[in-house]
Amino acid sequence: MKFIIRTIIIIIASHFSLLYFPWWSMAICAFFAGAIISGKNLNTFFSGFIGLGMLWLIQAFIIHNDSNGILSDKIAELFGLSDGIFMVIIAGLLAAIIGGFSTLSGFRFRRLFSRDKTRGLYR
Repeated sequence: MKFIIRTIIIIIASHFSLLYFPWWSMAICAFFAGAIISGKNLNTFFSGFIGLGMLWLIQAFIIHNDSNGILSDKIAELFGLSDGIFMVIIAGLLAAIIGGFSTLSGFRFRRLFSRDKTRGLYR
């Protein structure tokens, strides 16, 4: 349940932050979502990965369709790709990786200041 809640919080907070702030504000939203809602390492990583990946992929696809792919096709030519939809996919994957590592960083930052009572003195 925490996975779904964290993912939804990341999507909503990042969407509204991208309306007013630069692109890297989505990483800050994912960081705080990972720091606020606890979980496990892999669980936390994939909530940011899926949340920001889906958000950025959907937004890039909407922009691609609204402009009939003119801009993404021209950028794809610069990178030697055949179609602009590949740029949309690459942008979604890049945002997903940024989201995953940002959320994981927030979770690990939280664990840095919490005391783990299950570990012994020398472990």
